[in-house]
Amino acid sequence: MSDMQQIEINRYHDEIVDDVRQLIEKYRKAMDWDIPENDDRESDQIILNAIETALAKVKTDILAN
Repeated sequence: MSDMQQIEINRYHDEIVDDVRQLIEKYRKAMDWDIPENDDRESDQIILNAIETALAKVKTDILAN
């Protein structure tokens, strides 16, 4: 990664973090709707694991091209 690319991605860091938080919230709400007695803390861990798995897949797919 070039210095310019690193500088640019550093500028987006907070926005990326916010996007991930919103993604977690989106799926937490869906789980709360579908499962009335849903444990948010447990759901967050399940959602984070799913995001990590999805991110690994996307990374593999992108870097393979």
